[in-house]
Amino acid sequence: MSQPTAVSTKPTTNVRWKSFAILWVIILLNYIDRSTLSIAMPFISQELHITPETKGWIMGTFFWTYLIFQVPGGWLLDKFGPRRVVTWAGIGWGLLQTILGLVTSGTAMGGLRLGLGAFEAPAAPSGAKLNGNWLPASERARGATFIDMAGSFGTAVGGVIVTAIIGLLGSWRWAFVFTGVLTILACLVYHTYIRDTPQEHASVSPSELEHIRSDTSVEEIVDDDSPLPTWRDYLRSGSFWGLWLGRLGWATVWWGIISWTPSYLSEVMGFNLASLGWSTFVIYGMGVVGQLVAGSLADRGRRKYDYNKVMKILLATSGIGMSICVFSLLAIRNGYIALAALSLAVFFINFGGLYWAIPAWLAPKKQVGTVGGVMNIASSLGGAIAPVIMGYFIAWTSGYSGSFLFLGSCAVVYLLGSMAINFKKPLASVHGTIKEV
Repeated sequence: MSQPTAVSTKPTTNVRWKSFAILWVIILLNYIDRSTLSIAMPFISQELHITPETKGWIMGTFFWTYLIFQVPGGWLLDKFGPRRVVTWAGIGWGLLQTILGLVTSGTAMGGLRLGLGAFEAPAAPSGAKLNGNWLPASERARGATFIDMAGSFGTAVGGVIVTAIIGLLGSWRWAFVFTGVLTILACLVYHTYIRDTPQEHASVSPSELEHIRSDTSVEEIVDDDSPLPTWRDYLRSGSFWGLWLGRLGWATVWWGIISWTPSYLSEVMGFNLASLGWSTFVIYGMGVVGQLVAGSLADRGRRKYDYNKVMKILLATSGIGMSICVFSLLAIRNGYIALAALSLAVFFINFGGLYWAIPAWLAPKKQVGTVGGVMNIASSLGGAIAPVIMGYFIAWTSGYSGSFLFLGSCAVVYLLGSMAINFKKPLASVHGTIKEV
């Protein structure tokens, strides 16, 4: 693999990281908005009399439209740029989130969640698009995990915010209204500051622009006039299938834990409202730590060692660690030990944030948004099936053992898929000819 080029000039501005910080807030709110339902579900189900099976379907509906709109969302990002697409998508999901606070039935809630999934679809691939446009290859692991870290932090903070609003105002409805309005305001700030490329931003100094262009990766081998890989080329690629299946296994575990942890802690372990808030903060806060550790180790490894081996070691550690933690839940009966196991599981799960650097590393720049969208189809599918399958397991067995066995098996799929990715080669090349770099 090509080695990073030395940077001759220290950048005098940091617009790239300010832009990522603003996108981080958008992704943060994205996860707060989508996780508000699972955190508030123990209280919603009491008021609206929702069964476990129905709870699973309601939590899963979001991901069906989220899945369907991944490729269109990625195409829109490549066509119109993340500035316009994310702004309008964010305003749309903010409005729907606000309206969710007014529903009076589980059916209406499920229908609005379908709309929420459609509007939120471009948000995550936009991080891959900005990563490819705004960061040198040597900073892309940190950029990817930084953005993906917002998911863990958003879920963690969401637990505190939602339970606090319910406790203060006495209703879960205000949690949806508050987070929806906050999202709309944040999107206006995003539109004001963000630009699609560093060349378009007036505040980027020449030295920062030189820094961004100073390091190359696989995708920059592809000349602007070179033919791009087709979908057939990607389907012939073992690395692409490893990426997709690994992401599917990862997402099933992640969204299964996000969807059902509040109910598990409340119904099985007897956590009250206050305990539910701080415990979810601890669990998902460990995901933030996992993201930081993974991103730092990956970028350091790129500079010093064989990058293919570094990534395989990091992702293997992630897959093995999360498998052990999830399977251990089958034997745990103490609430605090369960809290520790879930926290460690989320720590290892969030090494998977490195996946968002892969489109920027291993796909042509013109296809980064689309490849990111296709990868996120796997995430969406995992999110769609995890709550539903777990809901049926919980109803059939009157407990969570079957659902944890299912999640542990999915963690193994994530491990095997990750090991199939070759970080020395592009994900695909025209006519199946792949050149090692």
